[in-house]
Amino acid sequence: MYSKKRIFLTGILFLLLVALIAISWKFSSENSTQSNNVSMHIAEQIENHLNKYFDINRGDTFWKITFNELLRKAAHFCEYAVIGTVMCAMLNVAIRRVWPSALISVLVSPIFGLVDEYHQRFSPMRTPRLLDVCIDSAGIWTGIIIVTIFFLVFNYIKKLKRRIEELEKVR
Repeated sequence: MYSKKRIFLTGILFLLLVALIAISWKFSSENSTQSNNVSMHIAEQIENHLNKYFDINRGDTFWKITFNELLRKAAHFCEYAVIGTVMCAMLNVAIRRVWPSALISVLVSPIFGLVDEYHQRFSPMRTPRLLDVCIDSAGIWTGIIIVTIFFLVFNYIKKLKRRIEELEKVR
């Protein structure tokens, strides 16, 4: 039987998952100029911060092109790691089974990245990339692994706690 607390938490996690997917979809809807301007601005902020502590040659190709591209790929990874984390946590709360939750998450979550990349095909000056789908999937799987380990440890601790309580009753 589902408790009100579990239903509520599952609902909150579901809404969070939908919001994260909607945000991802919005970013994918931006044209390449808008998207690049956002990542270039963030890259510039990071460069400015790093330049306080390290001598950065801003004319170097790395800072003009490569760093922005790495930042964009890292954002893909992190964005989908959070989506995988929330998806797996939601399923763990809903069905209370660690391995089935992980398996369902592993099978379903990469579809989000695939659909998101396909969606970019219809955004001006954007192209879907298989590399981005792979990065999205790697992020998702990382999030799923983290949540799975958390729930395995959590369940193991609960099991040990119950066993200790049983042993204390026997005394």
